[in-house]
Amino acid sequence: MKKMPDNQAIYDESWGNWRDMKRYGPASRWLRSLIFDACRAIDKSPKDIHDIGCGEGTNTLMLAQRFPCARVRGSDFSSTGITVARRYLTQTNLTFVHDPNNQALDEPADMVCCFEVLEHVENWRNFLARLANSSRRHLLLSFPTGRMRPFEVNVGHLRNFANGEVERELALLGFAPLRVSYAGFPFYSPLYREFCQLTNAGDSRMTRGQYGFLRKSVATILYALFRYGSTRRVGGDQFVGLFAREQQ
Repeated sequence: MKKMPDNQAIYDESWGNWRDMKRYGPASRWLRSLIFDACRAIDKSPKDIHDIGCGEGTNTLMLAQRFPCARVRGSDFSSTGITVARRYLTQTNLTFVHDPNNQALDEPADMVCCFEVLEHVENWRNFLARLANSSRRHLLLSFPTGRMRPFEVNVGHLRNFANGEVERELALLGFAPLRVSYAGFPFYSPLYREFCQLTNAGDSRMTRGQYGFLRKSVATILYALFRYGSTRRVGGDQFVGLFAREQQ
């Protein structure tokens, strides 16, 4: 029987070393830009936002800054992630909660976000249904698609999704797409993802620890290639989708 990765152990061990990677790393910065762009399709600012699986909270902070009148809460099963988030990220409309049993999904919010989490969840359809049930109005999701690289197992991935796979499930759950992107060709996918495979990203010195001037400079150049040299809507392996609950 294939051994399942222990996601909680992986992230409890790693979040303290990945903080700068999430802040300055090109793929992380680029993903935030895609999420920010997707938020432009929201016609009415949400009153409350839940970011499920928030990790060390950088994406959650961006949501709190983007929607300053909303109450924004990030929750995660990793105690390390929440400790790092609380230590470094403060804003009046932002809170972080250690939530090992996903109890936050029992409390509804106008917008429920879940970034780079579904690929870690064994029963992802059931988890997606809980996300949908928790949202009054909007769901905002991101995850990798296309061919899964072997290195992804080291960061707890169980799968990559096929194009349209999650959208079909959400249609059954009563959510329609407002903005959907499959971004990243060619710099994120395939070039960067193949580079990550060669360097065993996630368990590499290149992604861990503090970023000095050189690493920040290289990361900024790569981020510019992702943002301005990659497709933003089609052809790539990075999914970002905003969905709205259909009227009954």
